[in-house]
Parts: sequence; C-alpha cells; structure tokens
Amino acid sequence: MKASLDNLDPIIKKVSKHVSFGQPVAAGSVINQRISDPRIPISACYMTMKLHNKEDICYYEAWLQKDGLFAVTEAWYKETTVRRNLLHADLTYEQLQEVYGVEDVQAVVSRMIEIIKKSEQDDWSRSRRA
Repeated sequence: MKASLDNLDPIIKKVSKHVSFGQPVAAGSVINQRISDPRIPISACYMTMKLHNKEDICYYEAWLQKDGLFAVTEAWYKETTVRRNLLHADLTYEQLQEVYGVEDVQAVVSRMIEIIKKSEQDDWSRSRRA
C-alpha cells in the first residue's frame, strides 16, 4: 500500500495511540535493558531496520517520534548487544524518504498499518469478552 502525505497524518495519529514511546538504548543489551543504560535523547517507537553495511553488521533503523516526526539511527548489533548513533531526528515523511529511501519507507508505513490493525483486533476481542 502506497501512502500519500494526505492519508499519512491520520495513520501516524492512530498508531501513536497504540504504541509506547521511550528513549532508545544507545549502548547495551537488547534483551535486558537497564535504567542506567545510556539513551538516545528522543522519545520514539521502533518501526523497522535495513542493512546498511554487511561487513560491519551495521543497520539503519527508522523510528516514529512521539511528536509524529521520524528519526533514523545507525546501529551495530553483536550477539545480544547494540550500539546506536542518532543520525537524524525530527524528520518529516518527505525527509525520511530522502534519508531512508522511498521504497524502504514503505516498510515503515506497512508496520504502522500492521500495528493499527493488530491493536484494533485486540480492542475488539477484549470488548467481545466483556
């Protein structure tokens, strides 16, 4: 599904109601995060990643920020640990397309739609049980 700017704003608003936002870990365990782990100074929800450099096992990750803008981090994974650098923050959808790639941004939109559908199904299931 291709998203236009016209229909993206309602998707972002809707998905923002169903996800938790937090500060991404800058360095530490992927599985057992600690409060003391250094954090990236944004409030965001992870959306998707793409391989950037196979030799270094480096990925670009796309994040939805709490304010409805986007961020991109560079991440190196080794076993169960991660190290991240913030490359871009406060990106509009158009800027995210330029930085992350038009085709790769479709994975972000698909993920948001998937979250909304799953959340609405869960809400519907809970209300049927009540």
